[in-house]
Amino acid sequence: MRIPSKRKNKTETLKEVIDKVLRINSMHSKLDEVEVVLAWKEVFGEVVNKKTRRLMLQSDGTLLVSLDSGPLKEEFNHEKEKVVKMLNAHLKKDVVKGVRIR
Repeated sequence: MRIPSKRKNKTETLKEVIDKVLRINSMHSKLDEVEVVLAWKEVFGEVVNKKTRRLMLQSDGTLLVSLDSGPLKEEFNHEKEKVVKMLNAHLKKDVVKGVRIR
């Protein structure tokens, strides 16, 4: 006698399975934050990265940026939308929804 399996016969890619596990364990946002921090340095260069004190990606997609330079803060405040577009283009996905400069 064969016992019917409760498992559906749906095949999933490895990427889908990993995404599901990350979502269930609330790890997606932390991985996104790591990717954004790495992208920050690549997109804006070493000079800006050295003047960056802290980067934090909130769960709603807001990137909190603490900068050491007043003029740099002013420039980034005027170009928030551009910063979002540049980071998301580099990451090839919409992770950053907004930017708040401190």
